[in-house]
Amino acid sequence: MKTMTVFEARNHFSRTLDAAKDDVVIVTRNGRPVAAIQGIDDDDIEDLLLERSERFWDMIAPARQGRPIGIDALRKQVARRGKHERRSVPKVRGPRRRAAQAR
Repeated sequence: MKTMTVFEARNHFSRTLDAAKDDVVIVTRNGRPVAAIQGIDDDDIEDLLLERSERFWDMIAPARQGRPIGIDALRKQVARRGKHERRSVPKVRGPRRRAAQAR
């Protein structure tokens, strides 16, 4: 584990990111840790997002309590939630529509 001050991490950010590829970099301010920088790649991003998702943990909580859920019931839950999310996306109309399509 490597340790850097805020000053070092900010002024040599590229070097900080290179160090984070190999190990966690602890950033300190006045000798106290304030942040940890960890390198990730494309394969890790999904795990990181799920790890921090309240919705994901809410879905697996029943299984952790000993109440298993069947695959068919899980598929229905996911399908219901997916339909609900798609409906909640506002449609873009008017001049902003062209700008949104251009992106």
